[in-house]
Amino acid sequence: MTTKPLYLLIKLDVDGEIVSDNDLANTYAQNFCNSLEFELIDHCLEEEENKDLYIGSDDLREKVEAIEDRMEEFEDLCDERGRPL
Repeated sequence: MTTKPLYLLIKLDVDGEIVSDNDLANTYAQNFCNSLEFELIDHCLEEEENKDLYIGSDDLREKVEAIEDRMEEFEDLCDERGRPL
């Protein structure tokens, strides 16, 4: 069997009083990934590497908002860890 990487961009809602700075956010993210046997890769491709990346563009912001809206439609179908009910 041949395997290949599957890259996911995920958004986590966290308690702002617990995850209150960048160091705590990094620790939280690492612990989250470890618990699910994910590898945390904190890297953003530069525009030279990825011509489809437009940091801060309004078009990208609209796409992200559309994805978030779509994800909200499915929240009631999953438990708190994102697994189907």
